[in-house]
Amino acid sequence: MGIVDNIIIGPHFFTEDVNITAQVYSDFLEETLPNLLDDVPLNIAPHIIYQQDGHPAHTSVLARSILNNRFPHRWIGIHSDVHEWPPRSPDFTPMDFFAWGYIRDQVYETLPRNREDLIEKIRIASSNITPEMLHKVRQSFMRRVALCLEESGGYFEHILKKKKKKKNKFYINII
Repeated sequence: MGIVDNIIIGPHFFTEDVNITAQVYSDFLEETLPNLLDDVPLNIAPHIIYQQDGHPAHTSVLARSILNNRFPHRWIGIHSDVHEWPPRSPDFTPMDFFAWGYIRDQVYETLPRNREDLIEKIRIASSNITPEMLHKVRQSFMRRVALCLEESGGYFEHILKKKKKKKNKFYINII
C-alpha cells in the first residue's frame, strides 16, 4: 500500500505461500506497481518519490536497478543515490505514523475470522481513507519536518506528544 498526494495506492496482497525474495519484489516493481499507479494523475506521476524500508528484498541489487530505471533519482531507501532514508524512522513515514495504525484500528474492531476476512477488512479500511485525511497527513508530515529541523535532526517524538496533549486539554473554570 502507498500514498501519493490524495490517493491511496493498493493495497496489494501476495498469495499466502509467497516468500518475498528479491525476485518476487522485483517482479512486483515491474509487473504490479505500474498497474497500481494507473490512477495517479499524469501531472503528479513524474514527481512520485518512491520510499521503501530496509527489507532485504528492497535493498537487493535487482530491485535497486529496477527502481533506478523506473524512478531515476526519485526513490528513497537503503543504497539510494538520492537519500538513504533512515530504516527506523516511523515519525517521518506517513505509512507508519498514520496508515498502519488507522487500518489496524479499523480491522481489529472485530477479529478477522480468516485470511480472506482480514484482506477484505484491510481493503475496506484503506478505501475509507479520504482525501481530507491525507491532506492532514501531509500537514502532519510538514510539521514533523519542521520539528526535526528545530531539533537539528534529533528526536522530536516527545515534542509531538506534548503538543498533542496540550491541544486536547480541557479547562474548567470554577467560579
